[in-house]
Amino acid sequence: MNFFINRLDYLDIGNNSYPFIPENIAKEMNLDGMIVGLNGYFFSHGTDVMALLKNTNLRDQLGINRYNALFQHPMMLFLLATTEDEFRLSKEELDHRYGIMEIHLNNFAQALSIGFWFIKDSCVCATQGYWMNLLNDYNAQGTRDMFITRSDGSCAVTSFTDPEMDEAINRMYEIYRYLLPDESKMGRFESVNHAGSTVWMIDQAISSEGNSFARALKYLQEARRTGVLSSKIDKYCSVLECLYAINKEHKKNIADITAAFIGTDAEDRDDIRNHMREAYGVRSDGSHGDNLKYLKQNDTEQLKALSTIVDNYVRAVFRKVICQDRLNYDSTPASKANTRAYFLALMHAIYPPEVS
Repeated sequence: MNFFINRLDYLDIGNNSYPFIPENIAKEMNLDGMIVGLNGYFFSHGTDVMALLKNTNLRDQLGINRYNALFQHPMMLFLLATTEDEFRLSKEELDHRYGIMEIHLNNFAQALSIGFWFIKDSCVCATQGYWMNLLNDYNAQGTRDMFITRSDGSCAVTSFTDPEMDEAINRMYEIYRYLLPDESKMGRFESVNHAGSTVWMIDQAISSEGNSFARALKYLQEARRTGVLSSKIDKYCSVLECLYAINKEHKKNIADITAAFIGTDAEDRDDIRNHMREAYGVRSDGSHGDNLKYLKQNDTEQLKALSTIVDNYVRAVFRKVICQDRLNYDSTPASKANTRAYFLALMHAIYPPEVS
């Protein structure tokens, strides 16, 4: 039996546990999985998985500090059946096989993190992974360079209720779809071995040629990975420009389309336009290496507040867009033009061209 554990940082689900693998898939692929809170349960085929895990030599493999840290966090735990050839493969061959599997299983945790973000501002991340095979004694520790911050650049634990967990898991599968090669145009994972460690060059496999939802999620993750607010706001703007297929008058269109798309009334739309114009100004100054003009009249706390406001706008836009698959354009000019026309029509209905 193989265990793979994604440690989930900055997440509070109490002592609760949540299954996340549909029963038909579990049977077909001979695997099981559970998101387990502190002191949570996981029973599989009549076995107390958490007790079994604690009775392995995991403590010796990780060391006391890493072991204690692991069980002081929620985790996403997978169980995978062992195949006969896993007893014949060399350590190097197992490193490669399990390494590829680990990346794909960790992608579920990355998609879950985005699912949490779809619900509210949060920085749940899964940077630490652990693989164990109880039958061939293989074990490995992995680190994924996907540290996440909240919209203001900070880190804090976020709690999620049962209904929110249900939505986050559903969002996870929705988002995972856009990580698949047909949508994301993800390339092949290459690795480098050095002194007994394997480094997987995941970022090099990420494509900028995927369909629009996949690319927008890539920009979103770039925004969430940095605590530098000007860079964060820059990437938030990239998310919206990608979703809207903007190709000219970027500052005007990103402000007006966002206001028209998610604004609830004239006052709300005016606020959105003003905030998005400020955000685009921060983006322009930051990307050109200039001092931020925004900070000449505002302080750092107001910049944090602006970043949080824009994060909320991006969330509201993404929640509306992602359920409209026809807006998920590909690289063809016609597909992109159709999405652009949709958003421009919304904008012009509120801000006619002659007065906008």
